[in-house]
Amino acid sequence: MKSRPIIGLNMSMDIIDKYEKYGLLVHVSYVDAVAGAGGTPLCLPPCEDLITIQALLTLIDGIVLIGGDDYWPDHFGGHPQPEDELMPKRRDRFDMELAKWALHKTTLPILGICGGHQLISIAQGGALIQDIRTEWDAPAGISHIPHSKKERADEEPNFRHSVLLEKESLAAQAVNIPAGGVLSTNSSHHQAVHPQRIGQDLRASAWSPDGVIEAIEPAEGSPLALSGRFILGVQWHPEQMQDEEPHRNVFRALIEAARKK
Repeated sequence: MKSRPIIGLNMSMDIIDKYEKYGLLVHVSYVDAVAGAGGTPLCLPPCEDLITIQALLTLIDGIVLIGGDDYWPDHFGGHPQPEDELMPKRRDRFDMELAKWALHKTTLPILGICGGHQLISIAQGGALIQDIRTEWDAPAGISHIPHSKKERADEEPNFRHSVLLEKESLAAQAVNIPAGGVLSTNSSHHQAVHPQRIGQDLRASAWSPDGVIEAIEPAEGSPLALSGRFILGVQWHPEQMQDEEPHRNVFRALIEAARKK
């Protein structure tokens, strides 16, 4: 059993200068969260040759699918979006294949965060609510939560909302809060896993008060569940709240699963 399992992190692409144009990056908070939980982070670059994915996956014991710009809606038959909301095609193509390979051809523990949580569902044939503010109706009598930073005033940098965790779910076990406790999370997304089109063999296990899905995991009795693998997607950003025990616990749960693998 490895004392410090190697955890792969996919990478964002961003414009850095007029010569190379795109550079690759992973926010240091992801690196610190993996290392702080006892793992060894290893960045996985979005290579053009997708055969590289097979070689990369042999190097790691677990994977974190990070957040970022939106995945292209043609993956799930969605409507067109402004191109400035979408990630570069190269990352989109790489991430989709990486997630499918990791889910279908490995036994790796997988943690998806924000866009990575959505990616797990898309890779399993799921769809997204492409803009919560305009496409999601909260239950009657429940106020809409401003999930996206663009919906909030600048004076709300530390915005939080509560999350309801299904009892005895993988999500609840991962955060490891006392029964009946309320999980307080951050929020910086304008899309969400579609409740009527969750990916195959997956189920929702946490929700915000306005009904938006906040966590997904293997559905009971599905091949993913019967395999006993750790596969969890969370819509919030636990890596940005590492000073709080429940959010550190999410990474600890991944690392423990990687050790057992």
